[in-house]
Amino acid sequence: MNKTLVILVLAVIVLSWNFVFTDKKKVDLTDPARVLQGLSQSLQYKLAVRDYWKEKKNLPDAETWAKEGKKVDVDTSKSLVKSIEVGVDAPGAITVYFTNKESIQLEKDIKGTKIVLIPKAEGERLVWSCRGTMHQAYMPKKCQQDIATDNSETDEKINN
Repeated sequence: MNKTLVILVLAVIVLSWNFVFTDKKKVDLTDPARVLQGLSQSLQYKLAVRDYWKEKKNLPDAETWAKEGKKVDVDTSKSLVKSIEVGVDAPGAITVYFTNKESIQLEKDIKGTKIVLIPKAEGERLVWSCRGTMHQAYMPKKCQQDIATDNSETDEKINN
């Protein structure tokens, strides 16, 4: 047999083997990355809330934020973010609302879901935690850890 033909046959066998017998569950990080891209738009809000806190020594609720005329301009047209609000879920908390968009396809529906970034004053700085209503696969790892911590603390309080 021709050496080239033998190599070609072996290549076909190896590729067929991989196609038939490999694990079809592949980790797709594209969708979580798109959610993180949207969540990253809250950075300007975090800076604005931090500046407000440093100046006023308290965290604003939604009404105070609106009265103060605080406005952060963020272009959400190319992301999955529907809107971002401050102080709705807790004082100083930044709520990022997500939606589906035709131009950005995701495997799971995220319309109406949210991720809430919650500040807590620790000394001279704000420490942020998060929680949300989004599918667990799309939640940032930090949020998944915060939710697990909150659940274990809640379980501990119930058991005592």
